[in-house]
Amino acid sequence: MNVPHDELKIINGNILDEPVVSRDRGSEKWLINLVDTGLSFEKVKDDKSYPLCLWYDVNLIKIYLCNGSVITRACNPRSVFKTFSFLVSDNKSLSADIHCSISDLEISGTRPQFYANLRLRPRFESRAVKVSVGGEPQTSGESVQDFSVPVVYDVELYDGSSVSYTVTLKCYGDFPSVYITTDGGRPVLDKVNYVPGTIRVDDPFNEHSATSSFQSRMKIRGRGNSTWSFFPKKPYRIKLDEKSEVLGIKSDKDWILLANYDDKALMRNAIAFELSRICGFSWTPTFYPVELYFNNAYMGVYEFGEHKEVSKNKVNINPDAGDVYLELECYPDEPYNFWTSMSIPLTYKDPEAPSKEFRREVEGFFQDFETALQSDYFTDPYRGYAAYIDIKSFVDNYIIQELTKNYDGNLHKSTFFSKKKEGKLEFCHVWDFDLSLGNCSFFGDIGGGNGPEGFYVKDYGFQGYGWGWYYRLFQDPAFRTKVKNRWNELKPQLETIPAFIDERAEYLNRVASNNFKRWNILGTNVWSQVVIPGSYAGEINYLKDFYNKRLKWLDQEINKW
Repeated sequence: MNVPHDELKIINGNILDEPVVSRDRGSEKWLINLVDTGLSFEKVKDDKSYPLCLWYDVNLIKIYLCNGSVITRACNPRSVFKTFSFLVSDNKSLSADIHCSISDLEISGTRPQFYANLRLRPRFESRAVKVSVGGEPQTSGESVQDFSVPVVYDVELYDGSSVSYTVTLKCYGDFPSVYITTDGGRPVLDKVNYVPGTIRVDDPFNEHSATSSFQSRMKIRGRGNSTWSFFPKKPYRIKLDEKSEVLGIKSDKDWILLANYDDKALMRNAIAFELSRICGFSWTPTFYPVELYFNNAYMGVYEFGEHKEVSKNKVNINPDAGDVYLELECYPDEPYNFWTSMSIPLTYKDPEAPSKEFRREVEGFFQDFETALQSDYFTDPYRGYAAYIDIKSFVDNYIIQELTKNYDGNLHKSTFFSKKKEGKLEFCHVWDFDLSLGNCSFFGDIGGGNGPEGFYVKDYGFQGYGWGWYYRLFQDPAFRTKVKNRWNELKPQLETIPAFIDERAEYLNRVASNNFKRWNILGTNVWSQVVIPGSYAGEINYLKDFYNKRLKWLDQEINKW
């Protein structure tokens, strides 16, 4: 629009309040604050009209046109907030002020670690008519919000428009975290009785999912055998009220928190699961490291992940159709269990309460299998052991258990099978590797002792040397050849594990010191340790050295077959 200079007037260049613009009824001249401007009202389109008056402050600009229209422009909606801070004077839980940066529609600040309670009062300056969160008006220095998750501030501007800002308090040491709050702060005392409460799982940098925070009602109880009984850092089982996806893991109700108290490298289970993925097991449980807060108390680094159970995405069988899921456990804590003729201890996991007929059929299968395995015709592909077992899963399980020199891996505990009614016996997944990779002093002179050399799973069953399924299987040259061929097929991938250890250690380094401040055990012998390096870096070096030596020794020995 063009402004005719000969009609330009400055009535007052220092008006602080918005002016009153009106028309004189008699002359149709425009009045500003009742002062005659000498400018006439004109019936023209906006683009043909000239400015009558321009008024502005830091929040908006108004342009009054000679045709009576008013053009309003608020301040830049991306610069509404001038400052946004969290001050110690407003928040006694803080140890220092937090001053946030404002960029576009994002407000972000860096907070210290270990603030389990992040209900804070922000102090802010804004160019807004109204600031609200979830429809509730917000007052600087007074209104409280939970900043453990991003908070969206809705801002109403002076021209009637609105815009939303997201406020995020980040910590560059932040880790995915689990917050358990039981009703009334009740403790979890045993592995039987669930305690109700709430769970919040934070993934602040979206490492595993697109959702930065998940919350739900749940119930929690203890789990594990020796890990529950002997260690102060307890493992837990969690059951959500409703099936939900957590940390990007497929939707479920049942979840696990593994404590890894006696595994000071905090990664032996993760290595076993990586080996399971390399071997292509039918199911590999997904677990991610997290920091656990229990009723606002910091409990250290845990692994959060999937509970072992029958489901479409896990152990994919149908017990209603006669399939069975079994745990090999020499110290059973469930009512339905049995020992085979070759001293293999088995517990029914699903169905949990099988009928007599069901048990008779399952236990009859194991009797037939072990009869064939111990017979003169055990190598016969149609009548011998091959008629009863999934050989690939037996080979892959052997490689994982022997390579990690897992003390529990010689078929006496923490091992899981599935069998479809008309199918073969299969190792369906791996589990529980705390006592592996040089973290067990129980070997004595068994399998080459506590060091990285010596066959263990191949030669030693629960009853000692020369006993058990694998000892018999290795008497078949064909089985031996299958293991050798599979070993050499997998070896290039097995050689990637040291790099996996380094990568995992670098990731865990962010929080390992926190864990060992909570559990001051780096310089002490926890139950089964062979070596006590005294530092987290030393634990990692020892673990990697053990793996490299074990891999090299097995490669030499297996290729002698």
